[in-house]
Amino acid sequence: MNLWEKVDNIEFEAFLNPYNNITKKFDYLNNDKDIRLVYLIILIVYSILGISSLLTFYCLRNWYIIKQRNFWLTFLNGLLAFISTFVTLWVQVIDSPCGISLYTSNVINPLYNSMFLSRSLRIVLLYRFNIYKVTEIKKRNKKTLRESYLGEKEPNNYLQKIYKRVNRIIYFVIIIPTVVALIATIALQYKFSNVECSFFGTGNATSNLKGNSDMGKLFLVAQFFGFFLATVLLIMLIFIYKIKDNNKYGAKFECISTIILIISITIVHTILNATINRARGEHYSNGLNRKAMANVSVKKDIYPIRLFLIIYNWTKGGKALYCIIACYMIFASIVLPCFKCWSTKREKNKYLQRSTSSMQYFYKVLNSPPLVEELKSIAIKEFSVENVLFWENYQVLQKMVYRYQIELKKAERVGNPTLISQYDFDNYYHQQIQSFSVSSMDDYSYDPYFPVPREILPYYQIFYDTFIDSLSPSAVNITGATIKRINYEINNYPTVGIFDIAKNEIVEMMYSSIYPILLRNNRKHLYNNSVSNYG
Repeated sequence: MNLWEKVDNIEFEAFLNPYNNITKKFDYLNNDKDIRLVYLIILIVYSILGISSLLTFYCLRNWYIIKQRNFWLTFLNGLLAFISTFVTLWVQVIDSPCGISLYTSNVINPLYNSMFLSRSLRIVLLYRFNIYKVTEIKKRNKKTLRESYLGEKEPNNYLQKIYKRVNRIIYFVIIIPTVVALIATIALQYKFSNVECSFFGTGNATSNLKGNSDMGKLFLVAQFFGFFLATVLLIMLIFIYKIKDNNKYGAKFECISTIILIISITIVHTILNATINRARGEHYSNGLNRKAMANVSVKKDIYPIRLFLIIYNWTKGGKALYCIIACYMIFASIVLPCFKCWSTKREKNKYLQRSTSSMQYFYKVLNSPPLVEELKSIAIKEFSVENVLFWENYQVLQKMVYRYQIELKKAERVGNPTLISQYDFDNYYHQQIQSFSVSSMDDYSYDPYFPVPREILPYYQIFYDTFIDSLSPSAVNITGATIKRINYEINNYPTVGIFDIAKNEIVEMMYSSIYPILLRNNRKHLYNNSVSNYG
């Protein structure tokens, strides 16, 4: 059998109407049982692997690697992709109502693909947003300090608007296409009411799709959305390519590889259906049907090659091709992060005994400005730059308390402690904000329960509004109990150690998330040299 040979009208008629005597002449068209068996095996294997992957991903939801990808958005994306592929495979094994295939193709597929698009867009926006945070937090002016000193909330409105806008865009990308797809599908069902495609009864959707051109029009929503998505993702590919990622198989790899696969499958699906639909239209318009010329073989250039018929037959009109996308999406967004969690844990245990892997050594790294800058660069790529910014600004608060103690001692030595109010804390604060450095604080010690002095209270309020307030886009991910405690103290009796517990949580988080990347990038250098050489 020559796969590249064009078929004649009889063979094409047998392809369009598989349940007739003509089909028996062509073995490759009369293999429905073989196809069902293959799809049954695929369904069983896919179900086992898919469910186990989703459950594993859910169990690891508290890992930093999983949180970074937005657990719920990624998990729901994977779950819907799994459901879509399961239904697509199921209807190939058991004759099912046409409505199931229709709404899976026209509504569920656009929904999970919209989620993937929103996740890709989120990566681009948050990458730019993390870069923006680094410069914006340094742009504190004196007006802001005075307003904070008077007890007014620090105006982070611009940052909040950007953060809200990112979420609004994500919701828009998910909801709008899905709603449009649903309405369009209902409208097409109403327009082609002569085509039986409901949630009741059973039938072979692929056979109906071959022989009834109106049946194919019901699935125009899926085809249009697939083409539209491929076009948008092609543009998105340019922006994602510019993102710097720490991980070889991280979020950037997932997005780029999935986009390439979606575009490739969409092109194949479009060519396949366009070829078959054009040939079917010509076939019937010329009267070359089973009634007129069932026993007369006519070679026509309008017919496709035999390979196209085989692919169409095995992929059920090309719909099964999209199962490849869904399966890969689950692999890239669900399975790979789980493997990454496992490999990270194994690498951490491997180097646990080395001095560079200890928490004590990590604190030395945090007191080395060049290494903190490198950590910041890593955190931008990991979409968690607020943690490093928290540490830098926490250090600034410590310097403010240290500076207050020095100036207070000076004022007390001249016998007038009130002179402390004449010191320009504002200028000192901005100097520290603009340039993170490690100053000598050998004599520095403080009682964490000592009330925050009036002169430096505004800077504590700024820190709270920037990193602790849940409405702030730079809010760090600390426990609810810590947030509750800080909220109470900042409004009632703030002490100089109010943020110490939060600091410990953030350091632990950086130690577990971005520090392993720094070690991986610089392990040999860090292991053979002291951190002081970086200063």
